Order: sequence, then C-alpha cells, then structure tokens
Amino acid sequence: MYIAVTIKRYRAVKEVGEIKISVGITAYYQVMQICQAEYFRQLLKPVT
Repeated sequence: MYIAVTIKRYRAVKEVGEIKISVGITAYYQVMQICQAEYFRQLLKPVT
C-alpha cells in the first residue's frame, strides 16, 4: 500500500515538473521571438 502511494505521488510530481518545464520552454521561445522581432525592426529602420 505504501509503495503504491509513493508511486502515485512520484507520478504526480513528475507530471507537475513536466508541465513547469514545458511552460518554461514556451515562455523562453516567446521571449526569443519578441527579441528577434525587435532586433529585425531595429535593423530595418532607415539610417538617418
């Protein structure tokens, strides 16, 4: 019984960890896309 509870708890923690990682990666890519867009916007500005 104790082992089953431990396994269930481990799976729940693992799932939460995976969700956090995927959210972190998604946020990272969004920031990268924003930075990239801003970088190209600066490049494309006419030089005065």
